[in-house]
This record gives sequence, C-alpha cells and structure tokens, in this order.
Amino acid sequence: MRYAAFQLPGIALASALSFAAWEWFAVPAWAAFGALALWAAKDLLMARFVAHAYEGHARGGVHDLVGRRGIAESELAPSGTVRIGAERWRAECAPGVARIAAGARVRVVEVDGLTALVEAD
Repeated sequence: MRYAAFQLPGIALASALSFAAWEWFAVPAWAAFGALALWAAKDLLMARFVAHAYEGHARGGVHDLVGRRGIAESELAPSGTVRIGAERWRAECAPGVARIAAGARVRVVEVDGLTALVEAD
C-alpha cells in the first residue's frame, strides 16, 4: 500500500504529460495514452520486487537473530565466530555455557551490541 502511495505523484505527472502531448502537440491519442499505460504497467510489475522496501516494519537487524540457528565456525571458549544463514557473526557462549566446539550447531539466545550470545543446539 505504501508503495502505491509513493507512485501516485509519478502517475499524476505521467498523466498530465500524456494529456499535454495529446492536446497541445498533436501526438496521437493511442501513443500518448499508450505511454501512460506502459508507465502504469511498469509500476505494477516493479511493485512485486520493491514493495517490501516500503513496508513500515524493519526486516533484518540484530534483534531478529534471537532464536535463529547456525554453525560455530571456530571454537567458542568463550568467544569465536558463528555462521547464521549467509552471515558470519562474532559470538560468545551464553551465560552458563563454558565451551562450544567448532562445527557444532548453535542457537542465538541474546544479542549484545553486534555479538550474538549462543548456546549449543
């Protein structure tokens, strides 16, 4: 919905230009309003790919890591690195966990700044 609202000024301008081209410059109606139809079709096609960028809620971010699972790339004793999805994160063992071996599956229980606190999964 937000994407459509941002496209309204462009559609209004394209409409005005199409009308002006038809009325003042003797551009055939089929060409002037065909161009307008192509402009609108472009917005409809692009909406599918970019509408998520206009959504109000954040996607991603460090706090969305909590609960995600990954693999310890190095031994965590108590800190090291983990791979969560396609990203590599600095990680520390969660309180009460002394060590996690490299290659072990882990789960993020908390995020402290840009450091994931993990436990063995």
